[in-house]
Amino acid sequence: MKTNLFCYFLVFIFFGNLTQAQDFKLSEYASISVLTCEPGTDLYASFGHSAIRVQDPMMQLDIIYNYGIFDFYAPNFYTNFIKGDLTYTLGRQYFSDFLFEYEMENRGVKEQVLRLDKTNRNRLFNFLEKNYRPENRDYSYDFFFNNCATKIRDLIEDKDLISGVQINLGANELKTFRDLIAENLSLNSWALFGINLALGSKVDQTITPREYQFLPNYLSESLKMLTINGLPLVENDRMSYDSKPTKKIQEKFYKTPAFMSFSVLILSLIIGTMTYFKGAKLWGFDLILFGLSALGSLLLLFLWFLTNHHPTVNNFNLLWVSPWAFLVIWVKIKTRFRKPTKVESYIAIIFVLSLSATPFVHWIGIQKFDPLFFPIIGALWMRSVPLAFQMNPSK
Repeated sequence: MKTNLFCYFLVFIFFGNLTQAQDFKLSEYASISVLTCEPGTDLYASFGHSAIRVQDPMMQLDIIYNYGIFDFYAPNFYTNFIKGDLTYTLGRQYFSDFLFEYEMENRGVKEQVLRLDKTNRNRLFNFLEKNYRPENRDYSYDFFFNNCATKIRDLIEDKDLISGVQINLGANELKTFRDLIAENLSLNSWALFGINLALGSKVDQTITPREYQFLPNYLSESLKMLTINGLPLVENDRMSYDSKPTKKIQEKFYKTPAFMSFSVLILSLIIGTMTYFKGAKLWGFDLILFGLSALGSLLLLFLWFLTNHHPTVNNFNLLWVSPWAFLVIWVKIKTRFRKPTKVESYIAIIFVLSLSATPFVHWIGIQKFDPLFFPIIGALWMRSVPLAFQMNPSK
């Protein structure tokens, strides 16, 4: 106990002096590592995490610099999150505390010790300390371009901090941001369904290997390819904590988007059959189906035009989650007891053409749609076609 108190006292004196000094020199036994943490169960943790460890046994120093800190209780947090103006912070904590959190969550932590000489270690460490100052530690978060992993990548690439690093990341695998997101989420999950709905065509452009590094696991793999003064940058690759095998909980199928999507399609087929053979018109289903399309479009338009979320612009999901559905609902109500007029049919025809364009947009590659969207698109198409081709020729 006395030893621990003495160690904390040394660290307190060390950081107290450091805030006053221009520079500080680590001992020759110091090391700097990049930590890569496995994904967690919460959505925000689904893509893993990266951090920097600075260890100096001579100074009783073992701390983590963590660019992934955010505060749920900050003023206007949720408003700023929705608007795309999210502030993250560089945090600093003891390695033992950091590791304990991941042990409790059973998330593995891999450590890659960097081959840095004393000069590079000191420059990087002093930069981190200055970056941790209250006036410097906050930054504008961007999931793809400015997050816990890209911050570390940028530090390693900064020749003013680390000299001698040669970057060779190999050939491009022709992947997109959407592809990389899908690698980390279940294909039949509401998380991926919602993300694919909200993100526009910008995330479907092929990206460079360097851009892959917004994900911690790709940053970790990229570090293995880097050299410094002709030697591998990663001097030692080890596990700080190995996660324990756990039984994966399988989501009940009736709770998944696949069940919902195909249920909508099957119901549309049943209702269409009943309408054709028995003349039954189940208006409630149509109002719900087209109503969800119309209301969903308001969210997509809000994300496109009224927020700073750049990945949500140019969203071709508006071809089927469409404000035009408001007019189709109006036509559905007006034609409940009669055939549609020419104008009403033209409104339906435009929506049918919009729905029909979605597979071509997907196939050409302008924007990739989640496969689970297409049964719903098919249902909307089937419920729109009768309006388009049952025109009253006299009106």
